Amino acid sequence: MIEKLLFATLGFVTYPTLYKTIRYSLPASVVSDYSKNEISGRSVSAIQALTAVLVGVITMMNTGDDIVYSRFIPLDYYVCFWIPYFYYDTWADYKVYVSKRANEMADKDFLSRVKSFVKYQPLMVLHHFFLPMVYGPALLHFRHGKGDYIIGCAITMQATIPFISLRHILLQVEMRHTTLYIVNGLLLAVSFSIARIYIWFHLVHTYAVYRDLPFIDGFLALPTICSCCTIGFFILNSIWFVKILLLVKRSSKEILNLLKLSKSS
Repeated sequence: MIEKLLFATLGFVTYPTLYKTIRYSLPASVVSDYSKNEISGRSVSAIQALTAVLVGVITMMNTGDDIVYSRFIPLDYYVCFWIPYFYYDTWADYKVYVSKRANEMADKDFLSRVKSFVKYQPLMVLHHFFLPMVYGPALLHFRHGKGDYIIGCAITMQATIPFISLRHILLQVEMRHTTLYIVNGLLLAVSFSIARIYIWFHLVHTYAVYRDLPFIDGFLALPTICSCCTIGFFILNSIWFVKILLLVKRSSKEILNLLKLSKSS
């Protein structure tokens, strides 16, 4: 218990420290507070996501022999370290929100700024505030040590976040009409198709093999809440995947048009 509290404390210290370190390390060309806060926040998100993917892959490699009962104890410590990220991320988003509206927020006191932020992003704030209260007990206690492989697989879904973060960073440094922006968009689409779409088929297939059942029977053998969540998340991620593809298509067209204009001139 003491060790888990120490890892949680380490998380509360690490994320804001990393944020401030990146912010103060940005080049002088990044002038506005909004850009500094956005780039710093997105950088921390990318680092956190890469760490999560690494932990997820290592967990899967160490628990693949029995996807239900095999244990990988470091996963529990990572969860303790990861949970504070949600509270940090709320603070980082608040900093971005306020700095983006500096003139509007200048005459407001702290409480008024917080109220304005919560009103602007109520779902995100609720998500980040209450999700750890559910994830913490569920992952550390109520699952009774079962499903480390499944948890490891689930956290690899964050493989898309570094590309999302890089997209926002490139926008801040005015690199939207560049090859790097297009390549990043394509990598985002590829990573999303694997980490947010294919992964659900992989989980169902793995569970079906574990139960020695065909794929469809394996899906039907899932607990009702698991099958409903699988369908719900698959549909939601499919919608987002289509939006990402449309975004990549639009960005590619914009750059191609700019290249044509430059050649014609």
